Amino acid sequence: MNLKINPLLNGLEGEITAPGSKSYSHRAFISASLADGISIIKNPSLSGDVAVTMNLLGLLGIKILKKSDNIYIVKRDKNAYISPKKSIDCKNSGTTVRLSSALSLLVKGGLTLKGDFFRLNRPILPLLNALEKLGGFFKLKGDRLIIKRKKILCNKVKIQGDISSQFISALLMICPLLKCENTDYIEIESTTPLSSKPYINITLDVIETFGVNVQSNFVTGKFFITNEQTYRSQSFTIPGDFSSSSFILTAAALSPKPSSIIINNLNLKNYQADKKILEILKEMGANIQFDEEKERVLLTSDILNYPLTGIEIDCTEIPDLFPILSVIGAFAKGKTVLYNASNLRLKESDRLSIMARELRKFGVKLNEEEDKLTIFHCDKLNGISINHNNDHRIAMACCIAALYAESSSFIKNSDIVYDSYPSFYEDLRHLGVDFTQI
Repeated sequence: MNLKINPLLNGLEGEITAPGSKSYSHRAFISASLADGISIIKNPSLSGDVAVTMNLLGLLGIKILKKSDNIYIVKRDKNAYISPKKSIDCKNSGTTVRLSSALSLLVKGGLTLKGDFFRLNRPILPLLNALEKLGGFFKLKGDRLIIKRKKILCNKVKIQGDISSQFISALLMICPLLKCENTDYIEIESTTPLSSKPYINITLDVIETFGVNVQSNFVTGKFFITNEQTYRSQSFTIPGDFSSSSFILTAAALSPKPSSIIINNLNLKNYQADKKILEILKEMGANIQFDEEKERVLLTSDILNYPLTGIEIDCTEIPDLFPILSVIGAFAKGKTVLYNASNLRLKESDRLSIMARELRKFGVKLNEEEDKLTIFHCDKLNGISINHNNDHRIAMACCIAALYAESSSFIKNSDIVYDSYPSFYEDLRHLGVDFTQI
């Protein structure tokens, strides 16, 4: 689907509900698949990358059934977790590839994975080498990975923690179920400072709810997991997604006309790193409030009466906010510095470089460094043809910037945003945005 994005003439008004968190959804469906009996997952994200994970679990014999709106039943049969004996396409879902690579050690016959993830040479070798310490065997060639457990090993695992938090998460999810000889626990140690620690906390939050215990020390980067534990079937409610909500909040905060929006289904009492968007927008000058009792965010603001001022932002633990923070920087007075961002070059795309390229097309002045982007205030943005490089967060961030350009912008393959936020355009239309399909 190709869209024309018309400049916004009025402020945003209305109320929407945040979709379920993608990060929590991946982990909840996998945890439920590892538990005996029936689990219930409420309010999950079901599109894009999560759909890829759900498809993989289905091929492993896990039944995922819709009970009613936003309620799904997950049932593991006795014959589950047997190799489907065919390649499973994981597309470009890094979460699916990395978590299922570890899951392969629990699958009789192992797994063969393929997809764009491998064609784009996204990082996975440190995880595969770590899985060898647990008896894993792998063969990685081109866009295909064959991986299985050939030996019963439970050696101490040392792994880099500054490339992807998903390496640690993958190990944490499968180690409790591994059978070992001569030891009753497995130790995981990060050899580098941990990046994106909140995502590891999300993993711990989910698996502990499903009955698994892990001793963790984020200071030392060490995790101790008793082996041969059991996942318990569970009812689990997925929290609303702050990452998706950040785009809508930004759209309202950047409006030159008064805007008043409410986003429901947001709870601060979980480990999502991207809830930091509330703190960042408030620090920069937006009029934003959180209603803890009703679990909602209220933003009554506009950039004329509540001008934003550039600040320096550490992106170590909030990589998914980087694209929309880059857009905010273009509208904020002075300069905005996004640093500790080198990992952004290893996401679905090189987000640091691509956001720099697209912002320059809009007419924004900036400096790109290896791990930093410095963005300067721009008085007027040009309408552009958006090239999102098949990255959903790049697409959404550029759509928000386009709302306040001097002329219309265009985006091809606009449904790439469904990877994480299927109701993105619907929610913006509800609040007053005009998109035209072309």
